[in-house]
Amino acid sequence: MSEKDGKTEKPTPKKLKDARKRGEIAKSQEFNSAFTYIMFMMFAIALSTHTLQYGYVYLKSEFAVVYDVGGLENNLNDIGMKAILYIFILAGPFLVIAFIGALIANIIQTGLLFSTEALKFKMSRLNPVSGLKNMFSKKALFTLIKNILKMILIGYVCYISFEKSGYYIINSSAVGTEKLYFLILELVKDISTNLAILLFLLGMVDFIYQKYDYKKNLNMTKQEIKDEYKESEGDPYIKSLRRQKYKQFSKQMLKDVESATVIITNPTHLAIAVRYDKKRDQVPVVVAKGADYVAEKIREAAKKNNIPIMENKPVARAMYRSVEIGQPIPLDFYEAIAEMIALIYQIDESNKRKI
Repeated sequence: MSEKDGKTEKPTPKKLKDARKRGEIAKSQEFNSAFTYIMFMMFAIALSTHTLQYGYVYLKSEFAVVYDVGGLENNLNDIGMKAILYIFILAGPFLVIAFIGALIANIIQTGLLFSTEALKFKMSRLNPVSGLKNMFSKKALFTLIKNILKMILIGYVCYISFEKSGYYIINSSAVGTEKLYFLILELVKDISTNLAILLFLLGMVDFIYQKYDYKKNLNMTKQEIKDEYKESEGDPYIKSLRRQKYKQFSKQMLKDVESATVIITNPTHLAIAVRYDKKRDQVPVVVAKGADYVAEKIREAAKKNNIPIMENKPVARAMYRSVEIGQPIPLDFYEAIAEMIALIYQIDESNKRKI
């Protein structure tokens, strides 16, 4: 079906990641059932003695009350509460084991995942046509055949186990009450082990198929891959225009450095070029600024044009954050910039006198 739709390409990591965010994952219910069953049976057999002991104590105490008719009438509430308590005591461990088994099985398959996407209401789910299509789809047919085969195999395994133990079951009355429990326990172990192996194999096969089917349904067309690349990396044409504009901007900015009066640095991380020309500027103006690589280029242009470079970390940081290129400096920086420009003028005057 994927090839007919033109979806011949494997899903990209982004497509898989987006599907996972939506809660769409490869998961086998057969594997969950098999793993939970194996855990349940392992602990159930281990806890069988505990269950038998508590059950025996409960039945013994309750039968004593039942035989006393007067006690039965007067203690119905107490008997009911005890029955509920003992049910929790006996069934509680098995319920916890089943819950933990199901949780571990899901984590093995999907890892830790929580998504609310599946809980959101969608009108498409109420569409009867879609519902009918799903009921008679290839996937539904596959699931039906799989379940029928599973029931046949389970029935066959149980039949083989009972056939092997048939002689002992028929003659169980001659074994004696004390050994009957162990006979039944051995029979349960034998059937459970065979079923566990069968269900585990079925679960693994189904899990592999679900993985294959999941990735196949996420297959993409070549156009979809191109569109995804454009979306994530950007349209090559737009990227080219951006690079071109950035180069033009950088060239213009570095050209403007030539008109700067002073370069204020961090000293290596930041560089801000400030111009103060009495003929054209009423107040000092930032003509260029940059960080890292751009800052290095500004310093190189300044050295090439003999523009003074002054280190002032607090002013450089504050101006880089608050003043854009082409803007006059704010009042907060007047004093600091005025001192720098005054110092430059003094140096210039002293150099002229020396000449």
